[in-house]
Amino acid sequence: MRLTRRFIIKSIDNIKLTSPIKYERYYINDNLRIQRKNNIFEKEILNEENIIVEKVKILENEFNKLKETAYSKIIRNSYLYLDDARISVKKYLGKYEGLIRVEVKFNSIEEMNNYRKESWMGMEITNSPLAFDKDLSKLTEQEFLLELNKYIRK
Repeated sequence: MRLTRRFIIKSIDNIKLTSPIKYERYYINDNLRIQRKNNIFEKEILNEENIIVEKVKILENEFNKLKETAYSKIIRNSYLYLDDARISVKKYLGKYEGLIRVEVKFNSIEEMNNYRKESWMGMEITNSPLAFDKDLSKLTEQEFLLELNKYIRK
C-alpha cells in the first residue's frame, strides 16, 4: 500500500522550498519510463501499481534513443519543503503547466490518517488522474484542463 497523500496548490510563492531539481520524464509504455534528473539519466521499470521495481542509470545516447519511442513527455521541477521532510512539491512545465502537486509521504497508515494538511495546501487530489505522472501522461490537453479546473479554485 502506498502511504502518500497528494494535494494541489496554486503557487509556490512564500513556501520555504529547496532549490528545484528538474525532471524530464518520458513514458515508453505503462511499465517503462525514462528520466533525466539534472544530468543523470535513468530507466525505471514500474509494476501494475505504478511502483518502481527497478531503476538503473543509463547513458545519454540510450536515453535519447528511447525518448523517440515515448508516447508522452512530462517536465517538472521538484522541491522539498524545508519545514517538513515528508513533503515535496512538483511544479509542472510545458503541457501540464498550471499543475503544482504537493506530496506527503508517511511511515504508517495511522500517521497518514491523522495528518492535517498545511494551511497553504489546497484540495486533496490523491485519487484523481493528477496524482501520478503515469495517469497524467495519458490525459489529453482538454482532459487535463477539465481535471485541473475541478481542484483549482478561482
